[in-house]
Amino acid sequence: MKNFIYIIICFFVLISCTSTKVNLALKVIGAYNDKIKLEKMSKSNKEVVFFPMIHIGTEPFYEDVKNKIDSLENLGFITYYEKVNSSPTDTLDLMKLRKLLGFPVPKRGKGYMSVFDSLYKFKLKKKLISQPSNKNLGVDSLKGRNVDLTLKQVITEYERRFGELKLNDCDFQTFYDQKSICNDKPISKESRNEIILDFRNKNVVNEIISDQHQKIIIVYGKQHFIGIKKELQDLGFTVK
Repeated sequence: MKNFIYIIICFFVLISCTSTKVNLALKVIGAYNDKIKLEKMSKSNKEVVFFPMIHIGTEPFYEDVKNKIDSLENLGFITYYEKVNSSPTDTLDLMKLRKLLGFPVPKRGKGYMSVFDSLYKFKLKKKLISQPSNKNLGVDSLKGRNVDLTLKQVITEYERRFGELKLNDCDFQTFYDQKSICNDKPISKESRNEIILDFRNKNVVNEIISDQHQKIIIVYGKQHFIGIKKELQDLGFTVK
């Protein structure tokens, strides 16, 4: 499954909006940017460079990301990337994820532009594409590491803390990559973020602390950096 975090913000902002508001929202979240602004933190000899990603963006934006990853990996950095893996047999969990997020989940091998295009028919100010695969972003297979959790871990932890994500008859009337026809009460933002952001952020921070590598790139959605930055600061890292 493709990365999904920051696009949450986009969909909640864009629902039921006009073309003008959609384009404004996309501009505000940075989807029309052609360059990425890196964030750096360090502690002693350990340096962390954060790539705050947008999961739908311009081709020049992703080309800039690719060039910067390549430059840093040539300087000895390894790359952590975001990818909540699922298997072909995880259909029920993918349907539960749709319920948790409140919007469709792309099919395997598809990006969030496929979902966006299915929901909105507005003319965009710039051509946007889904975030490319890590391979197409230039992440070296020997220097890249998926430090994310699996879909099963995400759903299991949510249900452990907040109770079962019950699927109703209406959930099965559409596939998980389509808009649900159910009229369920939305999952609270607090409980959703506790799992989708905080729980996964904690895993990234634990990997950073335990890793023997001193130079680490983190290619994760923008909203993750807020929590990861705070946790690293609490551990003595400073912004460069």
